Amino acid sequence: MKARDGVRLLLTEIAPYQRSLFAVAGLALLLSVPTATSGILIARALDDGFFVRQAETGLWWLALLVQIQLAGAVLTRALFRPLARIVEPLRDRLVTMITAAGLDRALAGESTEPGAAVRQATDETESVRRLVATVLRNVHTTVSVAIGAFTGLAAVVPVAALVLLPGLLAAAAVYRWLVRFAWKWQRKAILIEEHLADDATKVFTARRDIVAFAAEPTATRQVREGAEASRHAAVRYARVGVLRSLTVSLGVDLGLLSLLVLAPVLISEGRLSSGDLVAAVYYVMFGLGPAVKFLVHGGAGWLLDLIGTMARLGEVAEGTGKTESARPVRGSRNISLRHVSYAYSATADPVLDDVSLDIPYGQHVAVVGPSGAGKSTLASLLCGLRTPTAGSIRGGRSVALVPQEAYVFAGTVRENLAYLAPGTPDKDLLRTARLFGLDELELDRELPPGGAGLSAGERQLITLARTHLSPAPVVILDEATCHLDPAAEQRAETAFARRGGTLVVIAHRISSAWRADRVLLVDAGQVADGTHSSLLAVNSRYRELATSWEAEPLHKGQTA
Repeated sequence: MKARDGVRLLLTEIAPYQRSLFAVAGLALLLSVPTATSGILIARALDDGFFVRQAETGLWWLALLVQIQLAGAVLTRALFRPLARIVEPLRDRLVTMITAAGLDRALAGESTEPGAAVRQATDETESVRRLVATVLRNVHTTVSVAIGAFTGLAAVVPVAALVLLPGLLAAAAVYRWLVRFAWKWQRKAILIEEHLADDATKVFTARRDIVAFAAEPTATRQVREGAEASRHAAVRYARVGVLRSLTVSLGVDLGLLSLLVLAPVLISEGRLSSGDLVAAVYYVMFGLGPAVKFLVHGGAGWLLDLIGTMARLGEVAEGTGKTESARPVRGSRNISLRHVSYAYSATADPVLDDVSLDIPYGQHVAVVGPSGAGKSTLASLLCGLRTPTAGSIRGGRSVALVPQEAYVFAGTVRENLAYLAPGTPDKDLLRTARLFGLDELELDRELPPGGAGLSAGERQLITLARTHLSPAPVVILDEATCHLDPAAEQRAETAFARRGGTLVVIAHRISSAWRADRVLLVDAGQVADGTHSSLLAVNSRYRELATSWEAEPLHKGQTA
């Protein structure tokens, strides 16, 4: 993606905030007035006051200058409110865009690296927010000051503006070349940092295996090479700063020197007064000079970083594959697997091998098996979170997956319960909460992010109640009751069984198999199908598994 694509994406994302942008632009124009008038007032104070021994007149002009500068300071404060209305929603929009792109890639079965995805959704979006705020906040030190200085210079000393113009044009030409060079290496730096984040994530995630296989030198070399490439790109990008001084010299210093050389001739011809010369120097030294230096040394770097990051985020969003093969084909509410196989890599043994089965709508199914047999993999395939290596999965429509690690959102208990069913009346929320034993939690209670202060079991109950209220016709509980005692687990599974729809329970207790209409035993890539009683009778592996689970007291109405 090119620089103009990054600019286009940035303009698209900030377009909804036109009112605030116009407010910032209007304030920038107003802030140019103090700069434009400052040189005029200084020239009048000198020519009409101090140079003709009229100190009172000179002081009067300077007093007016002070008042205008104070008014400019007040206007500067007004800049922050419209600024906040732009940058905070912008960051939220970008996080949403990148998160949606990541989910689409996952559902499409594309290879993704968590290190880069996390960096894009956190560091890079936050960088955009910070850079947009910085650029807009400092716009009065660049655009407004430059406009004001050049306008005032052209009004007071038109010939001085003509003297400065060639240098400014030459500086612009040099600067354009520098921007292209900097863009190339800035973009490389972003991509290399993402690859470095991927490599570091892989190494730290697999550190135990690396130590076990004595592969520390190889892993270290991989990360070190990425860090060295990142350093090299950063150094090349930083070298542009050395050449930036040439731009400032062409645009400001050369013009000022030319003006001072021509000043005696202009004054002798009556085309320039002493006060006008001081005003012209003031405009260059305190107006154009700082503005050009800021743009070249600071503002340009910010703009390059901003455009480069936006271009990269645009690539991430546009590169999303949305192939339907990544998801189960939705049609009937019945779920059908035909010759489904899945392996984590081309060289790995299949976790599931040529599995075919049907789950009619409304059935209560328990999935059991030894640890690592592929129970959660089967759940991910049913949800569309993983793509079968071979075969097809049809049906299911909307599927709600409740993982082992429950998540509670920051907000009230009411907001957490109604998250998947907005607008649910409080009486229905309370009735569902009672089904899961959450009678003591008040709906207005505020919960911190992650449910800090709640037990692991309470977090699971809130997540289960939230899912129970959802309209999803298929619910998959992937060891979602592991932190509950047997009685609470029975209450939760019974509530889902009576709710209607299809229920698939990835079991961690034999009691879940007792309660199910049907049991699927996942072992060695195959799936054995039956009821608890039939599998006990004909499947020795299931008998071993059932007896190995910790014995639990039978609840009323249950039989083994």
